Amino acid sequence: MPSLVHFLHAASQDRKDLALEDFSERQIRWVIEAGLGPLLLRHVADGPRTRTAPTWPLLKGADLTARLTTAERLDAMEEILRACDGRIRPPTLLKGISVGGQFYPEPHLRPMSDIDFLVATRDLAPVEAALFDLGYRQESTHPREFYETHHHTTPFRHPRTGVWVEVHRGLCARSSPVGSDAPFGAERVLAEQSASEFRGHAVYRLSEELQIVYLAAHWAYDFRLAGGLVAMLDTIHLLKNARPIRWERLLELLEGTVAATAVYLVLAYLDRHELLDLPSGLIGEIAHRQRALGRPSLWLLHGIIDRYVTNGRDLGLLMSERNLPIIWESLLRPCPGFRKPLLAGWKLLPSRSWLMRSVPSPAPRSSAPDAAQRGSESSASGGRDDDGDSSARADRTVPNRSGRRLRQQADSK
Repeated sequence: MPSLVHFLHAASQDRKDLALEDFSERQIRWVIEAGLGPLLLRHVADGPRTRTAPTWPLLKGADLTARLTTAERLDAMEEILRACDGRIRPPTLLKGISVGGQFYPEPHLRPMSDIDFLVATRDLAPVEAALFDLGYRQESTHPREFYETHHHTTPFRHPRTGVWVEVHRGLCARSSPVGSDAPFGAERVLAEQSASEFRGHAVYRLSEELQIVYLAAHWAYDFRLAGGLVAMLDTIHLLKNARPIRWERLLELLEGTVAATAVYLVLAYLDRHELLDLPSGLIGEIAHRQRALGRPSLWLLHGIIDRYVTNGRDLGLLMSERNLPIIWESLLRPCPGFRKPLLAGWKLLPSRSWLMRSVPSPAPRSSAPDAAQRGSESSASGGRDDDGDSSARADRTVPNRSGRRLRQQADSK
């Protein structure tokens, strides 16, 4: 069974010759779960065998859904820009709402769970007022105080359309490992913007060089398995369809940053699989600008990507939903390689709260007559306390089939 790297190759070369029957149903469902069913459909060869494949209706359904939801988000973005015209400096489009229209053949081919854009701090109030006027309401499980220092305000959701909007005051949270990196500072971001348009409305977009850094850092340090496919495809489409990249400018942006590790991780993976034609020596130059990944750590991280991202393998006992992010984060830490297994091992130890949840509470003591009565009832029912078993099952955390929980509103955006 071919790896989904073949899908990435087809996307990189804009080929439409993939045989749908060459991929397993599990792989195709994983691509759809990542929001990339429409893109796979684009690169599959059309024909009788394709149209009779069991997974054909799944891809067609995913494509239709993506066309409808993307059109809804594009219309919402246009409506917001119209409401803000003349009231603020044009916003800077981020993530899916920007790269989908910029670099992908069609906007719906790039998954977008919400709308992200960046505004100056002084423009936050008028933008939020415009959103309220359009019927949006703020919703979050976090308290309002959380967003006072976060990189975007409390998310907005329209009750009729279900469209989510995040108004950013910055690119990264201060608590993020890349939160202090110079390229994500307000002055540098302002210098890396260029004037553009969206359906006739003035907007700004980040430079291609900063987008490469931003997309890689956002995925690597806000780890989600499906997000890896999106981050790599974003990078592939950007490098294939943007103006010539100023590689010296990219290297300058990466100087002394944590984000250099993320860019090295992504570009080295794409280069290893010959998905991009990168300048000679570029990977080595980026490697010198990061401090976290030696060859063993890079090899292990690429192995995780091969197994769980580009193949969508189910998680297991060792690489579980809990353990995989811990191992990933430990490997990305800028510390000597010999310390990373120790760090991961320490973090993998069960926490006190986990132990408290896992160890059953002792049963309350009861009087002898009560115990005898329960014993006779238990014998009458075949020796099994159904209520006890039921409550024990309810207390257990049972993972889903794949062991994955995708938070779609996070950015695959």
